[in-house]
Amino acid sequence: MRALKALVIFMGVLILAGMGLVGYGIVKRTAIPERPAPATAAARAYGPVEISLPSGARIARTRTSGERLIVELELAGGGERLLVLDLATGGLVGTIDLKPQP
Repeated sequence: MRALKALVIFMGVLILAGMGLVGYGIVKRTAIPERPAPATAAARAYGPVEISLPSGARIARTRTSGERLIVELELAGGGERLLVLDLATGGLVGTIDLKPQP
């Protein structure tokens, strides 16, 4: 009987601890997130950036995706090229050539 009483008390403590953790998780997820510290002006400003476009290319569309700028070019000879730029640095991350099939 004594072992059963100890087990019931132990299980009650576990239930209370679990409920406390669930409550803490709910409060933590619904709380207003902290704002990140502002970046320094030197890290944000990168000055003029020059990116060479192929001869006869035309910018068809631009869009952002997270911290990237995607520039879609229509090439003179047919096909398209995607330029992926990093918005934080202004640098070219990479290119993707899309060529039509014959």
